Amino acid sequence: MGDEGRYGVVDVGTTGVKLAVYDESLSRIFYERVSVGFEQTASGYVEQDAAKLAEVVRGFARKAKSLGARKLGICTYRASVLAWSREGLPLTNVITWIDGRGREVVERLPSYVKMLRRASGALAQILSPDSPAVLMRWLLDHVAGLRERVERGDAYLWTVDSYLLYSLTGKYYSDATNAALTGLIHPKDLREIDIVFDLLKLPRRTPEVVDNVVDAGSFEGLDVSVLIADQQAASVAVGALREGAIESVHGTGSFVEQCTGKLVMAGGGLVPLIILSLDGQKVYGVEGFVRTTGSIVEWLRGAGFFSSYEEMEGLASKAGRGVLVVPAFGGFRCPRAPDVRGLICGLSLGAGRGEVVAGVAWGVALHVAYLVWEIGRRVGAARDPLWASGGYSQSDFFLQVLADATGFRVARPADVESSCRGVARLLALADGRLSKRDLEEPPPPQRLFEPRTTRGERELMLEKYRELLEVLRKWGRNPFLSGSF
Repeated sequence: MGDEGRYGVVDVGTTGVKLAVYDESLSRIFYERVSVGFEQTASGYVEQDAAKLAEVVRGFARKAKSLGARKLGICTYRASVLAWSREGLPLTNVITWIDGRGREVVERLPSYVKMLRRASGALAQILSPDSPAVLMRWLLDHVAGLRERVERGDAYLWTVDSYLLYSLTGKYYSDATNAALTGLIHPKDLREIDIVFDLLKLPRRTPEVVDNVVDAGSFEGLDVSVLIADQQAASVAVGALREGAIESVHGTGSFVEQCTGKLVMAGGGLVPLIILSLDGQKVYGVEGFVRTTGSIVEWLRGAGFFSSYEEMEGLASKAGRGVLVVPAFGGFRCPRAPDVRGLICGLSLGAGRGEVVAGVAWGVALHVAYLVWEIGRRVGAARDPLWASGGYSQSDFFLQVLADATGFRVARPADVESSCRGVARLLALADGRLSKRDLEEPPPPQRLFEPRTTRGERELMLEKYRELLEVLRKWGRNPFLSGSF
């Protein structure tokens, strides 16, 4: 087999960038990851070095070409914004989706806008502190001269997917999966949402919104043919493109996506999605997420609870039950509890490192179970199995706990780098090697985890967890208890 059928995939995550190269049979022949990370510049301010990010992406594109790739696909983390010049130079850092500064914008909104926000669930979701539209307004308010430059067309202000493509090919595009999450582009028809532009006083300088398989230009002779958001790429990887199919990714955070077949504004902190757009035809879904999963694991490792992931797995598998780590290091969107912070419950003199490590798995699993329950009661029950991928899915202990908490069989694919594989499948589609029907077919699971709990046990666990969340929501609203001591 020659090099002519190889595909390069660049997966841009919140904490690192990955390069994967696949042959024409979609076997991965090369993989590399570079840590980019983010910095917390002030309380709640979380940024990423935009220049470094673009440099890494360009370097990976060159490496993909040197390894024989002739097409490149890019998936990116979502809902993170920045400004850059016509020359492609960043004017700001990337303001990430886990940043907290949007609260300043929301608090300063005029009273009539706050009334509209309270009256409309959709506006409440768009005008939330972590919304890209709100973060764009923050940049316009705080970067001198930026508004004038954007209005003149001398600068661009959008999400990270557009910036990275612009730095590669000079095209000002945003794919449908990313654009529909900005709060400025309607997922139904991809038109600008006029009222949001008006309420936030944003300049109307939006990119061209395109399908996920598209001629997006070339970089040094390498054709860029696929653009997609990372979590949606994971749905493509496991064929979760039919109504009721459900998948989850456990990386920096945990994301649960269920295909709905049609656009559903579910409310309750759940996010309506375009999972895939091909030839103008869209696959819709809803999403719930936990902001901090892998980042809590990393926090525990840095705090000395374990030194390797093998040790983490061993500690968790031998631990007793009773400790629960509520994974709210960045608050919750579903349920709406932005002020809640992480909490360790059930500590006793008999609890050791293993119990705390196991408590993280139980905390994430129970919140994922809560999200699955919330999605099910709002849009309909999901179909078994629940696919699980991402770095934390390599933990057998966690996936067994996830099955026990949700009642679903949990399926782990052979390739847990699901975002990369989803992009590779779309590149094969662009080449005519896969059909749209092929995309809907799930891969054979590398392992299935069967639930060991009864329905009654699961319902009781979830009921008690919901009660705990309600207590924490009240706690989070108390300025003394939520962090003033």
